[in-house]
Amino acid sequence: MKKKLIALLFVLTTLFVLCSGSALAAERDSISVTGHASAEVAPDMATVYGSLEKRAASAEAAREDLAGKMADFKRMLLVQMIPDQDIQTVHYSLQPEYIYDKNKRKLTGYIASANYRVKIRDLEKLSPVMDKSINCGLAIDRVEFGLNNRSLVENSLLDDAVANAKAKAAVVARAGGRTLGYLIRASLGTVTSPVRNMNRNMLMAKTADMTDMESTPTELDPGVITVNADVSLEFALE
Repeated sequence: MKKKLIALLFVLTTLFVLCSGSALAAERDSISVTGHASAEVAPDMATVYGSLEKRAASAEAAREDLAGKMADFKRMLLVQMIPDQDIQTVHYSLQPEYIYDKNKRKLTGYIASANYRVKIRDLEKLSPVMDKSINCGLAIDRVEFGLNNRSLVENSLLDDAVANAKAKAAVVARAGGRTLGYLIRASLGTVTSPVRNMNRNMLMAKTADMTDMESTPTELDPGVITVNADVSLEFALE
């Protein structure tokens, strides 16, 4: 029994050494590298965020007044050739409003509001859509600039990032008298820098100027969007 136990321990020890040796050999026979690519791209679309609201003495009056404003706003967008699928009501509410008088809550009326997200896929339409939206009573919260075909830019940058990583790995492999083998593992990721946007205060300053010169359209400067691509690759060495 004792001899069998010793033999079993010997076998297990041998297997452990062999497995450890294989793992170490695998580590020595591979190389891990990272690659990066970046590009500044001019935006070709924008998303307008804003809200409509109406106050009235009764809930039904507030609802009815807001419904009329919503219908006018929708018609204006359709006339501007903004497709229905790019017009989204992201929030709707109808609730009472109160004031406090001598520590007592008093109902003053009702407020109905609707929040919108509107995609403008052609930046040539942005200025007239914004100005006509304001005329419809839309309070614009912010405007975000983006890309219609972001995936095309990202895929191109991923190609560049992979090439960058592979070139690094080849240099290190040659330094050790080795060559690159097959790809063992890959981790891909793309990140777009924070979207450049104009907030409500900036937009209010621009629309205030329009009171003095009503014929002057609102013009926004989209700038550029920085798109980054990062990859992590592991190659076998030959």
